[in-house]
Amino acid sequence: MTPETLFQTNPPLIFQEWNRPEFTKARISVTVLRADLIHPWVQGNKWYKLKPFLEKAAMENRDGFISMGGPYSNHLIALAFAASELKLKAYFFIRGEEHEWKNNPAVLKMKEWGAVLLPVSRSAYREMHQKSEAENTQMAVAESKVWVPLGGSSPVSIRSVADWARQITDEAMFDTVILPAASAGTVSGFSVGLKDGPRLLAVEVLKSNGGLKVESDWLLRASGFRSSVPVEWMDAYHEGGYARISDRLTSFCREVLEERKFPVEPIYCGKAFFAVSDLAGKGYFKEDSRILLIHTGGIFPWNSTLLG
Repeated sequence: MTPETLFQTNPPLIFQEWNRPEFTKARISVTVLRADLIHPWVQGNKWYKLKPFLEKAAMENRDGFISMGGPYSNHLIALAFAASELKLKAYFFIRGEEHEWKNNPAVLKMKEWGAVLLPVSRSAYREMHQKSEAENTQMAVAESKVWVPLGGSSPVSIRSVADWARQITDEAMFDTVILPAASAGTVSGFSVGLKDGPRLLAVEVLKSNGGLKVESDWLLRASGFRSSVPVEWMDAYHEGGYARISDRLTSFCREVLEERKFPVEPIYCGKAFFAVSDLAGKGYFKEDSRILLIHTGGIFPWNSTLLG
């Protein structure tokens, strides 16, 4: 399988209505874009964020990829699968000591696809993350690899994500678009690609203290693109930080799963789903608002254990 066949066309958009009492009471309509259904392993925004890096590997005849992330990274799962399909190598710097994660199911799956996982201390991991993309890219080029930044968020992925957002607004009209945000790349691309002026709400799934907005501003400057809509950053739903789970979030995710309409997990998409429900209940949205919630995926077998 080549990059041209793996990412030949944009996947079809699957919209699904989401009905809850708080939406009816607020007199709003909520639609979920089921990007989690794009692919079993390259789900949601990862499809669009990784596309330019896979194309780069093919065009420049590189033999693989180097990236970084946590041991349960959705980004690394997607990249490991894609590299395996393309018969390319994958080397990942994993945060933490190897004994902490060597037997977790996500790591075992990446190893099954041939990825080489390199443990990195938390301090060294921070230093690597703080290096410029140019520095890490240079390191990868020296090894005949393509550097893929944390979460796949890079100036080079803005165009692909913006094309996705443009495709959405070509097919349906919404007043408000909401999506979870962990590394700012998807939000930045949507701010470029959305047409006809919908509001864009980014539900922060980690405690960034304004860092995601700074990152988004940098991505846009570096890419040469300009936002067509402003971003409203929402930091009230990270539940204390990345991968932090509260009782209210866990209870809500179980409730959504029991509705048997949408698979959710509490690390990424579940926080955005909860935000929409909570905001609706508080009267945040105007009556007759048409809201689109982007389900960015991350639905893997091991996530079911997070809800007990």
